[in-house]
Amino acid sequence: MPNGTLRDLYHSELLDLYAAEQQIISSLPGLVSAAQSGELRDALETHLERTQIHVERLNFLFKEHGLMSSGERTSGLEGMARAGSARISEQSDPNVRDACIISVAQHVEHYEMAGYGCARTFARELGEDRAADLLQQTLDEEGEADKTLTSIAESGVNDAAVDAMAANQQGESRTTPRLRYVKVDDFANNDEYRDVKARNRTGDELGDLDGFVIDASGRPYYIVINSGGLFRRGRYLVPVGRAELNRSQRVLSVELDKETLARYPAFHSDEFSEMSDDEARRYEWRVLEAIDPERARSAPSGWQHNQFAYYERPDWMDTGSTEAPSMTSTESARRS
Repeated sequence: MPNGTLRDLYHSELLDLYAAEQQIISSLPGLVSAAQSGELRDALETHLERTQIHVERLNFLFKEHGLMSSGERTSGLEGMARAGSARISEQSDPNVRDACIISVAQHVEHYEMAGYGCARTFARELGEDRAADLLQQTLDEEGEADKTLTSIAESGVNDAAVDAMAANQQGESRTTPRLRYVKVDDFANNDEYRDVKARNRTGDELGDLDGFVIDASGRPYYIVINSGGLFRRGRYLVPVGRAELNRSQRVLSVELDKETLARYPAFHSDEFSEMSDDEARRYEWRVLEAIDPERARSAPSGWQHNQFAYYERPDWMDTGSTEAPSMTSTESARRS
């Protein structure tokens, strides 16, 4: 295609944007699977859906202007995407990797914002007002996506990455976390909690009560529920203040819906027992983030359980003994 007029330049910009959007559609699923933060995954998945709409708008403009999109055309974004993917793959710490994903995604957003801004301006100069309006709409959405990524970075991802860096610099050794998991059979007053089903307020089956996560005194902070295959996460944690036990029906009512539970990070007791205190706290932050993203974003990096009603010991747990269960021989050997 000859390049000598502003219209030629405008058409070339549209074709570059089309190739860039195709590159993004190809790359975003990999970023979603690599992200640890549930909020970051949600933001990337939302942007993937919007990118499909952006492609539809470009296809409409191609039809309006009599252009043909070429599947063989490459975008200046291609090299940036390859370099970003390599940077992400180099990060072994999941918190640093999330920070890197945001950095790469924002580089991409700024590339698109520049391209859509130029194309919009060219369209206005050429009297293509309807095209300019569509391009401005996409430009606004790209700007919102960029702001969302900044908010996620500043609400906890960057702090977690700093903590990971400090731990590496100090040569931190892995230690037993302050909280530990116990099975129902090993918990005080265990007869009350055996064979208890978990349901939410609307009656949806959520799984079986599997155990508790407690401190050294035996005080429980989380209930462990085994979804039995209902959710891909398998086992997951529910803060004790989010549940209520009906002893007569042997049903645990949980104030969470299935959509929220599907965002939960999986709970693996062996992995949890091997986490350092900082690692376990970051894992807990991910649980908090799934339950209440707004509160999680506003929580300081050194948040405490007593800042949230979710962790208050409920009345229904006060009828039994608070004595800490003894460790099994396996647990004792691990800690010695």
